[in-house]
Amino acid sequence: MSFGAIVLAAGSSDRMGTPKPLLHIEGQTFLEHILDRLDSVPEIDSTIVVLGAKAPVIKESVELGRAVAINHRGHKLGMFSSVRAGLRALVRKQPDLEGALIVLVDMPLVRGDTYAAVVNAFQPDLDDAVLAAYEGEAGHPVLLSRELAYRLGDTAAADPAEQTLAEFLDAHAERRRFVDAKDPAVLININTPDAYRTHLGPDAGGGGL
Repeated sequence: MSFGAIVLAAGSSDRMGTPKPLLHIEGQTFLEHILDRLDSVPEIDSTIVVLGAKAPVIKESVELGRAVAINHRGHKLGMFSSVRAGLRALVRKQPDLEGALIVLVDMPLVRGDTYAAVVNAFQPDLDDAVLAAYEGEAGHPVLLSRELAYRLGDTAAADPAEQTLAEFLDAHAERRRFVDAKDPAVLININTPDAYRTHLGPDAGGGGL
């Protein structure tokens, strides 16, 4: 089966104080590190990076490889609007995809084999969504079926009652499944300086805050 991925990297990073895609981990930026791990999953054929705040400097500073970056001008409307923008771009690029993996740029510790586990767990006849979990708690990444990816990518089909990704997933709970990724990083968001220092240290990868 053929899958695509979107990486959400459009936020203003107000709490962090510096663009999260450009923070360092193991000698790479967060965004480069995530893209390399997605590239290690052979089932993922294409990746869209959703940029917004600081898009020009991020494009200039990051090696995107085979990923394609889009500039979402509506990023201030919130993460769910970035999800929709990314999925619109993804289904245009890869119309035959079976599912779309949603990845957050502030979760760079998620392992490559965790992305693979979520993708490989997906059963198109049974699942609308597959979520990584750890010790019973749901986290990220999230994999959406082809049908849901197309629905979210269709602006005309937007449901005003669904204002967040979590609400959208709750509306499809009957065919939502959790996969124990055995990876605590699926619960770790690095979105503040304290979180950065706690999980990576002040000099991680030769960069930092």
